[in-house]
Amino acid sequence: MINGNTYHALPCPCGSGKPFDECCFRPNNQKAGNPMDEVMRAIHEAQQSREFSSIKDAEQFMHEFMIQQNTAPRDEFAGLSPTEMRSILSTPFDAGEVATFVDVLPQEPDCPAAALFKALADAIGDKGLKPTATGNLPRNTVREISIATNGTDTFGTEHSRYQLQKEADYIDLHITRLIAGLAGLIRKYKGRFILTKKCRALLDRHGMAGIWPELFRAYAEKYNWAYSDGYGELYFMQRSFLYTLYLLHRFGSEERDGLFYANAYFKAFPTFYDEIPLRYATSSEEIAISSYLHRVIDRFAGFFGLAHVEKTDWKFGVDRIYKVRALPLLEDAIRFHVP
Repeated sequence: MINGNTYHALPCPCGSGKPFDECCFRPNNQKAGNPMDEVMRAIHEAQQSREFSSIKDAEQFMHEFMIQQNTAPRDEFAGLSPTEMRSILSTPFDAGEVATFVDVLPQEPDCPAAALFKALADAIGDKGLKPTATGNLPRNTVREISIATNGTDTFGTEHSRYQLQKEADYIDLHITRLIAGLAGLIRKYKGRFILTKKCRALLDRHGMAGIWPELFRAYAEKYNWAYSDGYGELYFMQRSFLYTLYLLHRFGSEERDGLFYANAYFKAFPTFYDEIPLRYATSSEEIAISSYLHRVIDRFAGFFGLAHVEKTDWKFGVDRIYKVRALPLLEDAIRFHVP
């Protein structure tokens, strides 16, 4: 780094204005799992044998080095680069270098979300549907939709069944009605639920193949995934939904244990554990994995037919076992442009 009698220190990439060796590089800082530490050590090693004739040369080296680092595939990101990861986290519906979403599916979708919306739309019909005093679907409508989609008007476990009394008892229908409203597919008009002009046009032109993308986007962008599942906000799981779908695209051709996806996800985001508030004697890792499998794998990917999810019944003190496999709808709905 010596040119005549002038020493040109490599500027630190953090933007402090200090020399790299005097700022972020710490030879004794070996904190495991810190990506920035790894980058700093890589910079230090890369510039050891380099000599810079000017500050401009040093800055150019740093610029090229960071481009290389940001565009190189990373094992912890399952083959994505930091630049690609940044794109799918910040603008998932505008991350064209990684994936694009279709406006209309090539065929009618087969999934709980689509089946429930179709039943709901049929119930609303041309005349509309009068809600209850609390603004929800009438009890008889809830029961009729449950019979049409599940073959029963009861809910609960195998050993404890109860007859549906209100919309919230059928949580999947309740969520479908909420996201349909967020998607602009249904609304209340003169005291009745009605199908919007947008909804009718999509149904007439494309059927559920045109409705599904609207429900999907509303669920991903507008619906609060923390609603009703008891795990707290944990918003980052929702924000990173496209990474989970990428994992399914990459590894979902064969059935895998749900823990495979949880481990792959948290390998990319190890600091997520720090956001988990401890409850009872459960560790933050256990809470994170349980919430991820329930909220993202089952309630998102499974609900929208992007993955086939089998799970054991919940028992107190016993971890649920998930078996997960990607379904063809994943590739129909999302065009991935990475391996």
